[in-house]
This record gives sequence, C-alpha cells and structure tokens, in this order.
Amino acid sequence: MPPIIDLHCDTLYRLSSEPERFFASSGTGSTHISLSGLQNAHSLLQCFALFTDLCELPVPDSLSPLKEQLDCFHAILARSEGKLRQIKTSSDLTACIKQHTIGALLTMEESCLSEHPVSLLPKLYEAGIRMVTLTWDYSTFLASSAVNAPPRPIPNRHIFPAAFSRIPDSYPGLTPTGFDFLAEAERLGILIDISHLSDTGFRDVAAHSSRPFLASHSNARSVCNVPRNLTDAMLRTLAHRGGLIGLCLHEPFLTPASPTKENITEALIAHITRILNVAGSEVLALGTDFDGTPGNAAIPDISKLPHFAEQLKKTGLTSDRIDRLFYKNALRFFKENLPA
Repeated sequence: MPPIIDLHCDTLYRLSSEPERFFASSGTGSTHISLSGLQNAHSLLQCFALFTDLCELPVPDSLSPLKEQLDCFHAILARSEGKLRQIKTSSDLTACIKQHTIGALLTMEESCLSEHPVSLLPKLYEAGIRMVTLTWDYSTFLASSAVNAPPRPIPNRHIFPAAFSRIPDSYPGLTPTGFDFLAEAERLGILIDISHLSDTGFRDVAAHSSRPFLASHSNARSVCNVPRNLTDAMLRTLAHRGGLIGLCLHEPFLTPASPTKENITEALIAHITRILNVAGSEVLALGTDFDGTPGNAAIPDISKLPHFAEQLKKTGLTSDRIDRLFYKNALRFFKENLPA
C-alpha cells in the first residue's frame, strides 16, 4: 500500500472556525479529510488550500478572508501534538518523512484579494503559502478563469468590484497585472497552480514562467469534456516542463454519466490511462479536491484511497506507476521546487 500525497483540499474552508472537527473519527461524515483519515491513508503530505469566494467578502480587506482559515490551520497543528507539521521548505519535507510525521503545505485558491495583489505576495509567502491559483471560477483583473462565472451577489456581503471590473475582452488569458503577479510569485518561490485558469491563461503561464508549474486538481478533457480539465496538448506541456496534474475526484470532472460507484471508478481509471498514455508516468499525482465538493461515490474520504490503489493493481497498472501517482511524482516535484 503506497503512502499518499494530495495536492488539493478545501478542508480549512469547510471547517471554518471549528478546528476540532478535524479530529473526529474517520467515516463520521464531518470532513473528507481528518487526522485519522490521513493516518489511515498513510499520508506523507496534505496540501491545504485557503479558499476565498470574492462574492463572500465581509469587507474589502485583502487578508481578512484568509485569517479565519489560517487560525484554523494553526489550531489544527497545535492540537495534533506533533502528528501534523507545517511544510515550508524541501528540508521541512525531508525532516517530516524521517520523523514519520504528516506534512501540511499551505496553498491558496483565488489570488485576486486586493486592488494590488502583487504587493500581497510577500505576506502570503511569510504565512507559509507555497502554491497559488491565479483564479477560481471568476475572471478577475489577474486572469480569465476556465468557466468565466459571473459574480453572484450575496445579501449582506461586500462584492469586491475592482476584482471583476478590469478584465476587458482583450485579455482572455493573463492581464498585465497577472503577468506581474506570475513573475513576483516565481521570484519569491511560490508555485503557480493553473487549475481554474482559462486555456489562454495556461498558454500564457507556459510561455512566460521560468519554473515548473502544476494543475493541482484537474483531469483529462479528452475523457470528460469540461473546461476545468486539460487538453492533451496541455498535459504534454506539463510533462515537458516538469510539472504535475493532480487527479481530481470531483464527479462532474470525471464523467458526464449519472454517477454510480461503478462508473466513477471506471472514469477514474480512464483518466489515469489517458494521462499516462499522453504525458508519461512522471506527471500524474493526486489532487482530490476533498471538502470542496459533495464527495465521490467510489472514494468517499481520504482513508479509502489505499483501497483504490488495490483496485488499480487489478487493472494491470504496475506498482511503480501506482507509486508515482500516489506519492513519488509529487514528492519529487516538491523536493525540487520548494525553497531549500
């Protein structure tokens, strides 16, 4: 049974101000990812996203949406009594593995949190954030999103108008501010995550980035034709650039069919097969999107991933390829690309 590295979850957003729920027994339905679930899955490293819906800002304060989730994260670390350790550097990751401690890496989903998002990057780095998406579902003055969803006004919430008002039709990918953001993030050592980004935005990052980048939670568009998944050309680019794609368990990104446990498993295997055939064995990792989705009929929480590894063996997938998917590719990527 291979250990596990997962590139994306929204557990901090789901827990909000209730960090104690992270310590509920696995299978209770509290969260898809819990301490017991990570332990049962033999997790090496879990990436925890700080997520902001720009239409849910209580006030137009750039870092206030992150504070509650950051507080939750640090409360979880403290309560874990050393079982979970924050990872900021490749040295931290190496130490975690030697000490048989589960690593916790902070990432961010949605980066347009200010009228001057580039100036926020040093603060994000200082907080330990090491990977960011440029967008979520909304197109902003950083970049166009894959789905280009319109803002959704929510009663008694501030809509951050500047985030939505500066993306003219002439910028279907990254905007000038987006290019500045990309350059500064790479200078600091923050990895760029292109999940949620438009196709043109992907090509912009590929053309202008100087470091490897990744798609933390996306699948193969040739298997399930939705904008959030990646084309074969994108998969080849990620492989060529030393990047990763995290296999996402969100059912609408897996199959257009009515979800059942059986056809979801078949769809997962189809995505794995396609990505391996198109991009090779070194690009594919896990990016569950647990706690950011209603769930997955075949893999209901993190603790069930080892069972999925056993299913993959029965399909004829080699142990080496399963190990690469479950942890080896992500471990190589982070050791090479996190700050030393």
